[in-house]
Amino acid sequence: MNEQYNDEVSKHYAAYRPPIHQMILKSLLDNKPIFKFGLDIGCGTGVSTLALSPYCTEVLGVEPSEAMLNQVQTIANARYLVGDGENIPLSDNTADVITFAGSLYYAKSAALVKELQRVGADKALVIAYDFEVQLAKFMQHLGIEIASSSSGYDHAINFSDCESLQELACEQGCIELGLDSQQLAHVLFSSSTRYQKLVEKFGADGVFDLVVEQLNDWSSQHRVEVLTYQSSYCLSSQ
Repeated sequence: MNEQYNDEVSKHYAAYRPPIHQMILKSLLDNKPIFKFGLDIGCGTGVSTLALSPYCTEVLGVEPSEAMLNQVQTIANARYLVGDGENIPLSDNTADVITFAGSLYYAKSAALVKELQRVGADKALVIAYDFEVQLAKFMQHLGIEIASSSSGYDHAINFSDCESLQELACEQGCIELGLDSQQLAHVLFSSSTRYQKLVEKFGADGVFDLVVEQLNDWSSQHRVEVLTYQSSYCLSSQ
C-alpha cells in the first residue's frame, strides 16, 4: 500500500475508534492503585496509550510507524516515541505496567522479553490484549466479500510460554457496540485491506461519504460484535 493510502488509513483510524481499549482495561485495572509509570508498546495512533493514561501518573507510547504517531492526540501525562519492543527508549526498572494492544503478534521475541526484564520494575504488571471487530456482514452489505485471512495472525497470542512472566489471568470474551453509520464507516476504512476493497468498489472520489450513505440506507444504528482476548502477567525478578 502506498504512502497516500497509509496516511488515509491512519486518518480514519484516528478519527473514530470505539472505546474497546477502555472497556478491556477497565475490566483489568479498575481496582488497581494508580501506577507511577506506564508503557504502551506498539501504540499505533495512541488510542491504547490514552486508554492506559487514567491508570498512570505518566505513560509512554512506543510505536515504529511515524505515520501512526503523526495522528496521536497529546494529553498532559502521555508522551510518544518512535521505537520498538526490542529497543525501548526507557531507563532500567522504570515501567510499573506494560501493555500490548494488538501488537504482541508483531513484537514477541526472546529479545522483547529480555527488554521487558530490563525496563520493567520489580513485579511489573504486563498486559496483552487484542480484539476482533466482526465486520464481514457490513462489508457484504456493501457488496464486498473479504476472504478469510491466511496471514496466520493470532489474536490470542500471549506470554504463556515465557518463564519470566507469571500468568495471572488469560480470558476470551465478547462485547457489543452500538455505532452510527459515520462511526462504522471510520472503522471500516481504518484497515488497509478494507480501504483498498472499498476504493476498488466505489472509486476514490467521495468514497467515505458514499459508504456512510449506503450504511444509513440500511440502518442509522448498527450493532457490532467484538471478540476480545486478554491476558495479564507479573514480571518476575531476574
